[in-house]
Amino acid sequence: MHRKIFAVILAGVLSLLTLTACGKSQFGLTENTEKRMVITAERAAKDDFFLVGSLKVDEGEQITISSDLEKGSVRVEIFRWGEEQDADTLPETGGEATLTANLHAADGASGTVEPGNYSLKAVCLEKATGTVTVEVVPAE
Repeated sequence: MHRKIFAVILAGVLSLLTLTACGKSQFGLTENTEKRMVITAERAAKDDFFLVGSLKVDEGEQITISSDLEKGSVRVEIFRWGEEQDADTLPETGGEATLTANLHAADGASGTVEPGNYSLKAVCLEKATGTVTVEVVPAE
């Protein structure tokens, strides 16, 4: 009898822990291809960040960034890979970003860049919830 009660209590505690874990903040990518990245923030904390690559830009294409944030602010920085860069090596980000955008609500940015591979750095500037989409599209 005591084992059954213990098992029920344990199951309840584990369920509560699972629900609590779902309430944590999240900041990362939910889509990551050569032409499209979707950053998702769910109660993301200020100063959360990540670095990921790669976007591939071909001749006649540009990078567009669009925000659908319900709350907060996110900075997106795009860095061009060096000549010796490959997917297995962390990109050098000590230099100037090729494209930078500080985004709120329905903000957006775009820019024509040289063909090549690019990495993305995202930084949560204010506690944020929502999405930011980075796409490689034909240049206008």
